[in-house]
Amino acid sequence: MKNKNILITGHKGYIGSKLYSKLLSLNYNLIGIDLKDGEDISNCLPKNINIDYVFHLAALPRVEFSVLNPSYTMKQNVLNTSILLEWSKCNNVKKIIFSSSSAVYGNNGFPNSPYGLHKLISEQELSLYNKLYGLESISLRYFNVYSEDQKYGGSYSTAICAWMEMIRQNKPLRFDGDGEQTRDFVHVDDVVDANIYCMLVEDSIGAKHFDVGTGTSVSLNYVKEIVNKYNKVEWYFEKERLGDVKHTKADIQDLLNLGWKPKISIDDGLKKCFNNKETT
Repeated sequence: MKNKNILITGHKGYIGSKLYSKLLSLNYNLIGIDLKDGEDISNCLPKNINIDYVFHLAALPRVEFSVLNPSYTMKQNVLNTSILLEWSKCNNVKKIIFSSSSAVYGNNGFPNSPYGLHKLISEQELSLYNKLYGLESISLRYFNVYSEDQKYGGSYSTAICAWMEMIRQNKPLRFDGDGEQTRDFVHVDDVVDANIYCMLVEDSIGAKHFDVGTGTSVSLNYVKEIVNKYNKVEWYFEKERLGDVKHTKADIQDLLNLGWKPKISIDDGLKKCFNNKETT
């Protein structure tokens, strides 16, 4: 397996860079393309090389940005995915691991942001490619990805990451809504592990989608209590953000049945993020 060629789109992003580093340490042959280097999927896909597996992480993954810029987001998140799928079909790629999102669920089982809708459209196209051309794929619906080294202001920025940064800067922490919104926070190391695990599944899988989370949901008020436990901070309060989902919780049973499970609990992860030694 380790002599296989792997393409990673978005390999310089938050999750993509960690996945790239992990696969590199395992001695896989890697090709990465990223919009940060001016490499757009529409014109930078590799030529004259056999690619066995594709990890497709390239996207504009901000809900709020998609609400403000729906057509531009669709071009990057839907059209470029479609271009990649056609290229994969023509180049006999064995399997695509697609980075989807819990945003496909919205508040009532349907997306309530362009970002969520665009991810759902791409999942449906992946299913169609499997039916028409036999291209295998796994769509991983990430829930709220975080880590103690998450970059503030990055594409997958969470409240956790923003609060860590404000603690470092000794500034008040912003709190949106009433705090009763719940999130399934999943550590980025578990997300990377799930990607690699799904690549290594050798059985024919067709086109599947899996939730990637812990299967446990906590409120922002709960996280706020953890912050206050380890830090002396000030808070200021704003209205709920447009397009935000009220409650999220991953159903990881299908991934458990496949043999994967998360390793980092929310309490352990939050301790890494918010005890004074880690945030200073």
